[in-house]
Amino acid sequence: MEREEIIESSQADLIIRVPSETIKDRLKKFLGLPKSLHGDYLDNEQCIWPSNILLCATVFLEDAINYQSITHKITRKYLLIYRWFSSPFIRKLHQIILLINLSLALVESPSSFSITSDIRYHPNRIVFPYYGLLIIEGFTLFWFLLYICTKVQCLGIKHIRKRFWILIFIISVVYSLCEWFALFIIFNRTYQGFRLRRILRPIFLIESSQLMKKAFKAVHKQSLTIIACISLALIHILFFAVMAMFLFPRSDIRPDTQNKTYFDNLHDSIFQLLVLYSTANNPDVMMPAYSDRRLNSLFFIVFVIIGIYCLQNIITAVVYRAFRGYFLNSIINSLLRRRIAIRASFEILKKRVLSNGSIETKDTVPISVIQTVLESVSMNKWHFDLINQNLNEFRHADETISLDQYSRIMQLLDLNPNLMPEIPIQSLNETLLDRLKTVGRSKAFDLIGTIFAILSVLLVTIEISNHRLNTNYRDIIMYIVPLAFVNLSLMIYFVLEIIVKAWAYGPSKFFRSSTIHILEATVAFSCLILQIIYMMIHGTPVISLVHVDSKEKERSVFTLWAGIKTFNMLFIYRLIRFLPASKNIRIIVGTVIDEVRNGGAFFGVLFSCYYAYSILGMELFGGAVDELYKRSNLSNQTVCGSYQQLGYWSNGFDDFYSSMVTLYHIMIVNQWFVFVNGFRDATNSKWSELYFIFWYLFVTNIGLNICLALSGDIHDAKKKRADQQEELLVSNMYDIYRSNITEPSSEEIIQRLNQHPYINFHEYTSDMIIHT
Repeated sequence: MEREEIIESSQADLIIRVPSETIKDRLKKFLGLPKSLHGDYLDNEQCIWPSNILLCATVFLEDAINYQSITHKITRKYLLIYRWFSSPFIRKLHQIILLINLSLALVESPSSFSITSDIRYHPNRIVFPYYGLLIIEGFTLFWFLLYICTKVQCLGIKHIRKRFWILIFIISVVYSLCEWFALFIIFNRTYQGFRLRRILRPIFLIESSQLMKKAFKAVHKQSLTIIACISLALIHILFFAVMAMFLFPRSDIRPDTQNKTYFDNLHDSIFQLLVLYSTANNPDVMMPAYSDRRLNSLFFIVFVIIGIYCLQNIITAVVYRAFRGYFLNSIINSLLRRRIAIRASFEILKKRVLSNGSIETKDTVPISVIQTVLESVSMNKWHFDLINQNLNEFRHADETISLDQYSRIMQLLDLNPNLMPEIPIQSLNETLLDRLKTVGRSKAFDLIGTIFAILSVLLVTIEISNHRLNTNYRDIIMYIVPLAFVNLSLMIYFVLEIIVKAWAYGPSKFFRSSTIHILEATVAFSCLILQIIYMMIHGTPVISLVHVDSKEKERSVFTLWAGIKTFNMLFIYRLIRFLPASKNIRIIVGTVIDEVRNGGAFFGVLFSCYYAYSILGMELFGGAVDELYKRSNLSNQTVCGSYQQLGYWSNGFDDFYSSMVTLYHIMIVNQWFVFVNGFRDATNSKWSELYFIFWYLFVTNIGLNICLALSGDIHDAKKKRADQQEELLVSNMYDIYRSNITEPSSEEIIQRLNQHPYINFHEYTSDMIIHT
């Protein structure tokens, strides 16, 4: 009886202690702003936890939630600044400003906003206000300056000297502001020279991502080995280039000999073999020699075997080793930061101020104090409820909690809500409505919908094919009318299917259980709504005469009819449901999905390289294609297989978008030598080749090998999860590698805590925080 009274009293205290959520708190929660802090906490024993202590513990717990380091200043002023600085609102705002800053390249002169980039059609570019763009850029640069100054103040100037990316960020911001000010005040529109600040913009993106910085660090660790491998490949090319010059001598009788065509001089010989090293000109480069003598083919075969199958594979192995375990090491380091922050928050709360003003240290902390701190922590509601529930269970047994208990409870932050037990489905009775719900939940009902989806895709395919084969509108109508009405019936069925499933499972259960269900509903309703709008306009679901006329006039018009068919074709995704039937296919599908979902750091690094190199290409080759086109028109002669003859006029560096596309074409490798030759002719300089060669050697080789390494890494982790009968389609990398992660030891955590630049946890006293 006494035990029950204690429990009831404890629960009553808990209810009284939790404050009601005000409109201001709800608004802060919605915007992602830090929650309001409470004042000093006084327990039943008249022990006081000052507000500064609670603030410090709150910040440390928020660091744990966000996997952040706790090596920042701990005075009240800097903790409040740091808390705002790390809030979701500021992080989102920083991401938006980053996006605006990077997007300026699309609208800055020369603008990328035109129908085509083909210079033959003289693209009419939209010209945006010069000073308007400068004002927007100035706003983003001043934000970056405020951002980095705040970060430096919170971390401390003395400790910034060890942070490479922060130093680079500061230098880039200062230089960018100086160049921006010069353009805004001094040069105005007259300056057409080199604009370095545009090339530096990806640095702002890289500094804001821990994983991107780790990706560059992984490349940097193996940079000497990678450079050595590439140097070995270049020596290999040079050796065979010199051999080719005397093995295939020039002939004055035949103009198409191997030497005359490909190995006329050392420059051409090296370049042609470099292209062969990429397999882009095979077998063209060997055909003249092979035509002369059968054994001449051995030269090229040996070159390719040594270069591609030996040296190239060595480069792949080096990059693979550099990134092998990249995700796992990143997760281990992040987990260590979380454990350190959790331990730090507990160590801070262990000390309290007694009624006589003295400081006391205990090995336990009252649960009520921890719950007070949790109320101020910005965290996921699911985790908050789960942690509070466990704290209440502990509170039934004791009012205080030890370090081990606290650590175990805070490990609940590692749990993924998506992998928790599913929402229970309401049990069904024997009524007619419940029997209908059973039909909606059955696999047969789902299978019928999938069969109809395949049928709908086939009907759309036939309809579009018939539209392409027939030019007479009457013939098109004759064949398409039955298909169009059947397809309309299927669209109605898909919408009814979604409604029935949502009713059978319950809307919350159905849509929260899988993202696929949300996609199904979006596609089904969008398709039917667009079809209804189309029928209201044209009075029939059949293709309109306007679309047929646009096809006959070879105009690219994305009409409403085309939009409907695009949505209709999306029903093909339902075939993916059959893929997980096989364990191996499930592993492959999971690898692809998780590489796309969690490969943001890699794609960010690749995008940064694309961005900076595109801007550099615009500075070096802007307007070069125009000059080449003018000279081509004057001479009226083109070489077969050249840039001019192939009509690559849309590819160039006249604007940012076309620059990105040009670099993409070169990365694909096929025909990349055509671009090299074209821009060499446009600039009348062989030095222009270095721009494209460096892109091929470093970005294409290393970038694609990094992708291979990451794919292999995720695939191995997926295979291990599959062997352990664990879920394969998870939403974060921590769940993928959970079985490979070992908890950091207590000694390692204490060692890191004692390295804190502003708190000596070994000799920590509350005075360090209370009076600051």
